Amino acid sequence: MLLLSPRVVTFGASLWANVSLVAIDRASSRGVLDFTDLGPHPTFADAPEQTTRIRVVQELAGDDLGSPRPGEVGVLELYTSPTATNRARTRLSATACVESVAHEVSLKRGTHRTITLVALSADGATDPITTEGAD
Repeated sequence: MLLLSPRVVTFGASLWANVSLVAIDRASSRGVLDFTDLGPHPTFADAPEQTTRIRVVQELAGDDLGSPRPGEVGVLELYTSPTATNRARTRLSATACVESVAHEVSLKRGTHRTITLVALSADGATDPITTEGAD
């Protein structure tokens, strides 16, 4: 899932401004493949363990001493809409743990901070990402 319209994201009590994109990637942590004796191709596949990572990219205008630290846990919340307006907004939230914080400085692109978080499920069975319409 790629979200290009949220300019502001909250994480716990912190407000992250100048967000250029939020990407939500899902990957199998442990895949299962099963084969038969009839041929070389799998006949069954499953992803019983999955990891959901959220990547938040911010544009930085200057020094910023308030970056999150790996291991911090909080509720990540953002609002998005297809046209980057308040019409048909969707609220997305997830309890997440900061996995990494990286900075990039480029003459063409400017200065960017990429924050990678791991979304946490409340019970291990429910999807860690919740979405709902925002009025």
